[in-house]
Amino acid sequence: MNTATPHLPIGSNSIWLTLPSTPENLLIQTYLLGLGADHSLLCALPEDRELDFLKSGIPCKGRSSIDGEIYEFETVIQEILTKPPTIRLAAPQSISRQNPRSFPRLTVNLTGAVRPLSDKGHILAVLPVRLSNLSPTGCQFSVTPSAWPIVSSLHLCISCRLPGFHHHSKFSGSIEWVDPAKELVLGVKFLFPSTRDAANQDIMGWYTSQRAHLVNTTA
Repeated sequence: MNTATPHLPIGSNSIWLTLPSTPENLLIQTYLLGLGADHSLLCALPEDRELDFLKSGIPCKGRSSIDGEIYEFETVIQEILTKPPTIRLAAPQSISRQNPRSFPRLTVNLTGAVRPLSDKGHILAVLPVRLSNLSPTGCQFSVTPSAWPIVSSLHLCISCRLPGFHHHSKFSGSIEWVDPAKELVLGVKFLFPSTRDAANQDIMGWYTSQRAHLVNTTA
């Protein structure tokens, strides 16, 4: 990770907070409102979610997209205000830029299904999705905004049929970033137990084939 500026600019895209101490490692969308004299981050909280579990002193991880770059930091909740719902985060000791991808993602248009998993591996829902790009290390897909926060469990199982394959491949992954567009767009990092994993071999076989060199692959 390369060290970036110690402050996020006001007016940047929304900041997504991961709270590892919650049962489902929940993601919460916040918006940067301003900086305190101690460089703490004052962020607006969503008004349509039950956030009673938030307490001062809870550690969390922040992620934000600025000019196409993903920045990450760790912090602690300093203060919670209820009217309007607002949270103050301790000034991050450092903000790092996400490492470049090992493999460029290729444009695709694939239908698939995503199964958000609980911390115990239970399936929370089965959601139809459309993958828009894909690589051996991850993918990007969109779902309807109503799928949130069901999909916010961080741990996912994704199934789709790769171009040229006659079976469905199943990928485990974790949410890397979220973009609240008209459709909810999520970036996922694949997690393979080993290079011999069937899904890993499927994606590598597709990616290194001539078919993967096609632009705007559809299926």
